[in-house]
Amino acid sequence: MEKYVPVEIRGREPLRVIEMDSQHDPDDSVLFTYYIKTESDLVETAKKIAEEETTGRWIGNKTPTDTFYSARADVSKIEKYGDGEGVIYVRSPLGNLDMESDLFYQISMLSVGGPILEFVYYENVAYLDFQLPEKALEKFPGPKFGAKGTREIIGLDENMPVMGTIIKPCCGLTPEESAEKCYQAALGGAVLIKDDEKMMNPKYCPFEKKVRLVSEALRKAEDKTGKKVIYAPHLTARPDKIKDMAKRAIEYGATGVMFNAILANNLGTVEILAEDPDINVPIYVHSGGRSALSTGPRRIDDVVTAKLTRLCGGDYFQIGVMGQLNVHVASRDPGLLLRLDEVFKEPLGNIKDTLPVTAGGLGAANLGVNIQAFGPDVAPLAGSNILDHPMDPKSGSVAMYQALEAYTKDGITKPDELKKFADARGYKELQAIM
Repeated sequence: MEKYVPVEIRGREPLRVIEMDSQHDPDDSVLFTYYIKTESDLVETAKKIAEEETTGRWIGNKTPTDTFYSARADVSKIEKYGDGEGVIYVRSPLGNLDMESDLFYQISMLSVGGPILEFVYYENVAYLDFQLPEKALEKFPGPKFGAKGTREIIGLDENMPVMGTIIKPCCGLTPEESAEKCYQAALGGAVLIKDDEKMMNPKYCPFEKKVRLVSEALRKAEDKTGKKVIYAPHLTARPDKIKDMAKRAIEYGATGVMFNAILANNLGTVEILAEDPDINVPIYVHSGGRSALSTGPRRIDDVVTAKLTRLCGGDYFQIGVMGQLNVHVASRDPGLLLRLDEVFKEPLGNIKDTLPVTAGGLGAANLGVNIQAFGPDVAPLAGSNILDHPMDPKSGSVAMYQALEAYTKDGITKPDELKKFADARGYKELQAIM
């Protein structure tokens, strides 16, 4: 599988690498990586970006101060891909930040909260990545659970993926209907279940009743299967109310929480929950809307969003589905999916891992290729492919485990081979959907 390369420079090699002397110590600065394309001089444009994202030009008649110069970001390296086109590496000093305040907010403002996505002296710009020194990393909470902690909650073997489902239809269900679907899926082995993001806790499916009934149904399923299930209902509160809603969800029986942290809320809200000792359940960070940020001529790469999600404390984050090209934008880029998986698992100070969720067209037919790509530390969530099984949702979950067996025992990743496997073993649940 190809290594991820941002779309702007994919299939290309830099014509020249320009090393520049930065005044800033890597241990005391943030390294931001951007792609830019401009009709002006590339080096001068890069310097201007570094200046504008920190101090701006000196204002006034007096001579600039030493503090001003030390506060100004600078460029440490440029990879030139063409006239006015390249990847630039900007070092920005931590001295500009209040290290005891909200670093997520400050780093977001420092990276793209200023003019870089707004100015017109370049045609294209992409915020590709960032690197924090240890003294900044230690200020972030990171996930409370990650893969290991999730398995401990469930009682799951370390080599087993965290299989589950998403409640469907997206809306239009009563609490009783939601609970029954969850119960059936759990009987078949689902261990992670979340609300669909379109479930907004309306009058016909109020939050408290839904969470209580689903949680009760999952406890009944556990009595029969011996498997605990993490259930993450959708928190639809604004940031100043979300802690209260999360605590009520836990009181009602929820064993996880879920909300959108891209458009409807923000990743600072994830920190609010992750840092609260009374909210001791996994946080599912819903990623809806991220492609609006990560595509186009002025964009923020998914790598940045994923890294911030992990730093701020997201236990689960949907990356996309390997081998699924007609659902989500990110799924069309296998290299990106692998890079996001890497971002969630690579060493990052004392920050725990985030469990990548593969969902959005996932089912038994493509489960194997996703386990092959991401390994067992992944949460495969099949919504419609479990709940719309022609027999029942229980059979949908069972079919997923049969497909997992086909991969783990025989390395099967192709649908035609999976069908032969199901036929040979008489797995009627898997046969019904192949």
